[in-house]
Amino acid sequence: MIYLVQRLILNRYAWTKPSPGRLGPTGEGDYVKENGFGHEDWNFNYELAIDDCIYGYAYYQPNAQKRSELFSFAFTIYQSSKWFLAGFYLEATFAPDGPPLNNRVLNEKKCHLLELKHQYSVGRGWSRLTEQGIIHKLKEETRWLHWKVHVKNAIRLPEPIEIPHRIYNTKNYRLVRPQEINHATFNLLRQLSIETVLPEDNDEIAFPEGRELFLKHRARERNPAVVQLAKTLFLRKHRRFFCQACSFDFEKVYGELGRGFIEAHHTIPVSQLSSRSKTKVIDIALICPNCHRMVHRKRPWLTMGKLKTILQ
Repeated sequence: MIYLVQRLILNRYAWTKPSPGRLGPTGEGDYVKENGFGHEDWNFNYELAIDDCIYGYAYYQPNAQKRSELFSFAFTIYQSSKWFLAGFYLEATFAPDGPPLNNRVLNEKKCHLLELKHQYSVGRGWSRLTEQGIIHKLKEETRWLHWKVHVKNAIRLPEPIEIPHRIYNTKNYRLVRPQEINHATFNLLRQLSIETVLPEDNDEIAFPEGRELFLKHRARERNPAVVQLAKTLFLRKHRRFFCQACSFDFEKVYGELGRGFIEAHHTIPVSQLSSRSKTKVIDIALICPNCHRMVHRKRPWLTMGKLKTILQ
């Protein structure tokens, strides 16, 4: 096993799709400055998996002697003069030819780039292309997506975690190419992610599958794309947010401060998830923090129906 640290460009969508506003000097790296996005912007989009595997990007190609090895990446970001841990690829393999061409994946990425185009956030090489031209160019650039990892081993943290200097520190703040680290350092980064995201007093870690599996579940559950879609559809239907269990409306109680606030709860417990499971809008319930905590106090979790019965 070879262990690596790779710096990611900043992304407001948790590396599920490209962020706008990164053309020119605001971009990170020559490719992003010129094009407005980087292929790593999709590194944690589970919906783009092909046969349960994500094909991600890292600026690294192993030499011939190492290509048959397994690779584990710790993905980091550099912000406010500090290093933060963002996620992991565990036991990834090098795919020299990139992923198999997949029309579903290409079309989804095309839609994301069209969003950027409408926000004037893609470079000329993309903005002048027709939709078919974007698909063709994406096909050409799939050859850069060398890192194949099973979805269960692609772990995006709910929020980036500051890395203490005692665990990892480097003066090379750009870190364009991945940096090899030893097994001990990588394990410290893994432990940091588990301890920080799932503290000892968090009652949700009491699943038989343990902390590691629940961390993977949390990373997948918090896919901002599916949560945002669930909220958008709810708002379109009801014109306001309210708890689907107790009907509490934050805006009614707190005014402007509470406008738009609600929590998203994944209704399928981690014990029922398989490696092939995908988060769907129908699996998301919008509830207040009180009800959210009550749902998680029982094993197995309370269903929404049972919680409503208790409230009544």
